[in-house]
Amino acid sequence: MERALRTALITAVPELTNSIYPTNAPETATRPYLVYTRISTDKVKTLEGYTDKESLSFLFSIMATEYSAMKSLTDKVEAFLIALPKTTIGTFYIEDLEINNISETYEFELGVNRGIIDFTIYY
Repeated sequence: MERALRTALITAVPELTNSIYPTNAPETATRPYLVYTRISTDKVKTLEGYTDKESLSFLFSIMATEYSAMKSLTDKVEAFLIALPKTTIGTFYIEDLEINNISETYEFELGVNRGIIDFTIYY
């Protein structure tokens, strides 16, 4: 799922090509980039046992030195996520997607603006 989500995100937001990193970015990253972390995985279980359905919660952090660049990318990533329900990415049919929270902050140690999108994807 992560690979399919990354591929679909790059197609929708080409500015993120070669700028998406799991868990942390290299210290040399200078252009706007996205770091993602999987927060949780929930497997659906019925009385008959586990199904092939899951939900994954992710935290996307869009990082940029300029506030306007971060805001623009955050808006594009949000639009991408909103459009995902009832579509297929890779071999995964996205049943639903819930945006849990969107916020922003400034990371003083890194000197970057950070747009944060916390969401859950159901497939």
